[in-house]
Amino acid sequence: MVRALLGLLLLLFASFVVTRRPLETPSRPEGVWLYGVELTLYPKEAGVEWRFKAEMLRQKGREVQVDRLKEAGRYVNGELDARLFAPEVQVDPMDDLRAPRARVEILKGCYLLELEGPVLIRQKEGIYAPQVHIEAPNLRGEARAFHSDFALEKMEVLDPRFEFPTGGRFGPCRVEGGSS
Repeated sequence: MVRALLGLLLLLFASFVVTRRPLETPSRPEGVWLYGVELTLYPKEAGVEWRFKAEMLRQKGREVQVDRLKEAGRYVNGELDARLFAPEVQVDPMDDLRAPRARVEILKGCYLLELEGPVLIRQKEGIYAPQVHIEAPNLRGEARAFHSDFALEKMEVLDPRFEFPTGGRFGPCRVEGGSS
């Protein structure tokens, strides 16, 4: 009988100790996380919008990170103007975009830009990157300290190494839906 009473007291004491320990709460991610998202940005520039489809979107404070992009495009007056391919894109409060590296396809002119980062896309100014490799039917090459508007009409670079075809083109347009 004493053994049974002692066993019962030991059991009660053990359950008391176990229930008094704080429970470990699982760590939760900060901010807002959305999965399987479509996002549209409306920068201040009239008629311009960016459309994204991605596997995941995270919001921390005033910045948004779009991960595992499936599609990203810049539209002007409803028409696709450029495509963006990047592993992830951060959107700041001014709707400017940042990526560790990116490929940009500009439809008008059939420009294919391979950008080594960090890449910055400012809505009112254009594209910035430390290194660029450009391909188009009438131009190919690379340069450092790249900055250009979205039409590649006002380009600034350092150490340009560009080739221009003599009497023709380098080849067909490699940008889907592009025109030169």
